[in-house]
Amino acid sequence: MASVEIGSVKKYYGDIEVLHGVSIDIADGEFVVLVGPSGCGKSTLLRMIAGLEEISEGDILINGLLVNDLPPKKRNLAMVFQSYALYPHMTVAENMGFSLRLAKQPKKLIDQEVRRAAEILDLQAYLDRYPRHLSGGQRQRVAMGRAIVRNPKVFLFDEPLSNLDAKLRGQMRAELKSLHQRLGTTTIYVTHDQTEAMTLADRMVVMKDGNVEQIGSPMDVFRNPANQFVAGFIGSPPMNFIAGKATEEGISVGDGEMIATDGVGRTTSDRPVYLGVRPKHLLVGSSAGPVNFPFHVELVEPTGDEVELTGRLFGQRVTAITPAMYVRSGETVPVALPPQSLFLFDRVSGERIAPL
Repeated sequence: MASVEIGSVKKYYGDIEVLHGVSIDIADGEFVVLVGPSGCGKSTLLRMIAGLEEISEGDILINGLLVNDLPPKKRNLAMVFQSYALYPHMTVAENMGFSLRLAKQPKKLIDQEVRRAAEILDLQAYLDRYPRHLSGGQRQRVAMGRAIVRNPKVFLFDEPLSNLDAKLRGQMRAELKSLHQRLGTTTIYVTHDQTEAMTLADRMVVMKDGNVEQIGSPMDVFRNPANQFVAGFIGSPPMNFIAGKATEEGISVGDGEMIATDGVGRTTSDRPVYLGVRPKHLLVGSSAGPVNFPFHVELVEPTGDEVELTGRLFGQRVTAITPAMYVRSGETVPVALPPQSLFLFDRVSGERIAPL
């Protein structure tokens, strides 16, 4: 196992800068997830850690050793890609042990490590099969097994579950979490799926346009987003943003309706802001709260014991999640906005305005 230090790392492709001085410290044994939309630079950063991309500026250290100029094979890392990259003419056992055979390890050691990895991943019954005889989830486990047999200092995962269907992704998330708990190996995992990030990470690194927007535990990032981008990206469905204006009395929205926000923003007059509220925090119904506002429902989507409502609040489109109730499209229902559940963001910079 090992710590990983990423210090002010930049990446240029010609004159185009795609990573802008990224710094992240990853502790020994930690599971860190790099999450963000496509094109934010997370996979490029992972490939730089692996040695598959050159570092334009900055330093990467593994266990205190500077690895900027070390080739991939000397970094003692194992990478699992989005595509399984299995050799179709080799059995599962041969695929898993291939890197050890290249390193000219004794056959007895190769067999021992392959069987150890197969036991960890519940692949004992498939060692003599070929990849074409396996399901997508089984192939991904073989790719993980190929990484495990090397006993690396760090596991690197580049969107390994994106080719699987929803049910398999859920199963594989649980297997990955269990694997990390058993092995304790430092893990860096790249995904654009915020559900994967929330469920897998000890800490998550939210990225956008080659910059780190926020680093923290999943619940800390969810409950205390640093800015509007993080607030809108983490959480499903995403947070609602209602355009308004901060005044000394409160937040003015719509036709002058005043929203209480527990003191946030009240000392700044006429400042353009976004009021943020998560769909589950909009209280819908006749007894929603002491101060209710009309919510014009346009779309009703039952999801089992809950219903997702999309419509207009203060003339702006919002989504609400509420326990199953009988509501029809075209109806107007009361909603309340609990002050303790509201966020406030500067409309120009996107930065969060902290409580006073």
